[in-house]
Amino acid sequence: MTLSASYSGVQSFQGAGFYVGTSSNLNTLTSGQPIYAQSALTIGSGSFNASVGALNENTTYYYVAFVEVLVNGTYKEVYGTVKSFRTLSTSTVATLNKDWLEAPESPASLGSKYLVTMRGQLNGKDVRNYSILYDPARYAALWTAYVYSDAYHGSGTGNGWTVNTQIPASKQTSVKYAYPSVDGVTYDRGHQIPNADRNADNSLQNQTYYWTNSTPQHASFNQGIWNNLENQVRNMVSGSDSVYVVTGPVYQTVGGSETVRTFVNSSNDDKVVPIPNYYFKVLLKVRRSGGTVTAASAIGFWFTHEAHSGENWQNFAVSVDEVERKTGFNFFANLPPSVETSAEANTNWNTFRNF
Repeated sequence: MTLSASYSGVQSFQGAGFYVGTSSNLNTLTSGQPIYAQSALTIGSGSFNASVGALNENTTYYYVAFVEVLVNGTYKEVYGTVKSFRTLSTSTVATLNKDWLEAPESPASLGSKYLVTMRGQLNGKDVRNYSILYDPARYAALWTAYVYSDAYHGSGTGNGWTVNTQIPASKQTSVKYAYPSVDGVTYDRGHQIPNADRNADNSLQNQTYYWTNSTPQHASFNQGIWNNLENQVRNMVSGSDSVYVVTGPVYQTVGGSETVRTFVNSSNDDKVVPIPNYYFKVLLKVRRSGGTVTAASAIGFWFTHEAHSGENWQNFAVSVDEVERKTGFNFFANLPPSVETSAEANTNWNTFRNF
């Protein structure tokens, strides 16, 4: 859902946006996390909007617009009128856009999960950043899907870890500090979409530091073989080329009964956080004619979650079909069937890279 507001007579800006919640009381409403505007702000008069996700069905929500303006030398929030809307009861599950080639097939039922797309600015244009299927039971996105091209690469550094405002904060676990050591293994705050894949614009890169984009990754794995693969994906893309990426953690394979280790996030919120047993990444490149996909090549990678010190990342290449069998997900579901079958059977990195 998109909220919109207008303003006039504003001579200075630090930001603008909305507070959204289930209380009509202004003090209670504005005690939560704001959702900042996605549109550009201009001095004087104008309008702004923001997208709101993760809403419950059949629920009345209240919202208030705000602008951060300079008052006596200090920026303060100035509020509009509290308004409301009500969501409908529906059996329709949220789905991703059918034109997004990176999108896996949406689940038949979300249950307690969240299907959310982050958006931001790139070269002054509103763009989708990445999409996630977030599981609050594991405090992790089961998959993260995005497009990468040279246009997304720059030299930004990001603002540090924070809450994802499109998902209730109570459903997330904070990773302000590094994960603790478990059984003698040190864990990093591993990005699912790397911040380096979105460092061309602050609005995009800062979203890679959402808590929902982090999983506890074995430090040697994260900084070693996994990082090497991420670099290879970036390095293979040049000019106007694009690669479609889906990546994620796996706790148990389809039909498996693997033991899942956990730790308590005692440095922050005392939530019990599971540790993935595996990680996957699937990649897609396409050729088009007149806007229609006429050919495609894909490849998958499957790693047990351990150091793999000194091992070559290419040794972990598998078909996308194999990753689908192990995870139960249907990747690149928006490809034309005529090209999907052969593309998802490939296991050779060079075949994919040279496509």
